[in-house]
Amino acid sequence: MRTSSDILHDLRSVLSDPANVAASGHPGGNAGRVKMTHMDELNKIASLHFRDTQAAAVSISGRNLPLIYKLISSLVSPPLCKTLMVLDLDGRFDATRITCAEEHLHHVYVQRPAHSSPETVRTLVADAQGFMLYNAASQASLSRQWWGTIVIGGLGSAGDLVAGWKGWLRVDREPVQPFALGISSDEALTQRKARQDAVDAAGWAATSPWGGFVFHEMDGD
Repeated sequence: MRTSSDILHDLRSVLSDPANVAASGHPGGNAGRVKMTHMDELNKIASLHFRDTQAAAVSISGRNLPLIYKLISSLVSPPLCKTLMVLDLDGRFDATRITCAEEHLHHVYVQRPAHSSPETVRTLVADAQGFMLYNAASQASLSRQWWGTIVIGGLGSAGDLVAGWKGWLRVDREPVQPFALGISSDEALTQRKARQDAVDAAGWAATSPWGGFVFHEMDGD
């Protein structure tokens, strides 16, 4: 298995060639603009956040993984068919939660760096597009459009989307109406199944000072 040191070496070797740098444009990918997620509600909120802060990264806190799985599933599946890289700094990312066909899952590149220092993360993010364009390990995705990088466990703004304990967009379970005050035990038992069904059907609520939305992780929920 290739280590993060091997990957860094390959990235730096590829991008040391001026022809490669010119061909790839700006390898860092997303400086100075908001990366479109193809989720309309999220795009709108991210644009408002960028307008007020000039910070392009989408930073997600709370129970952030369901939103990441949904986003990745949408990006790599038809009709978008993009490719992207996930830097999993804390080992929480579970690729089996991505709801897409296996043929599309192959275009999600997951790296778990041995070191997660800010410098290492910045280097991996800055060089990710060059790696996707020129490294043999990613040749199967050359026909796809590069979307960007998702950093899980990052504390800074490196990456197009960052998921950690501190973020301006917070994800929690969608609230479910509790039992009414003064309800009897018999009434509670009668309503228990309906309430459990409501809990099972509940989605996820993303909230921020710039707005919010509710989503379901699985397609068709």
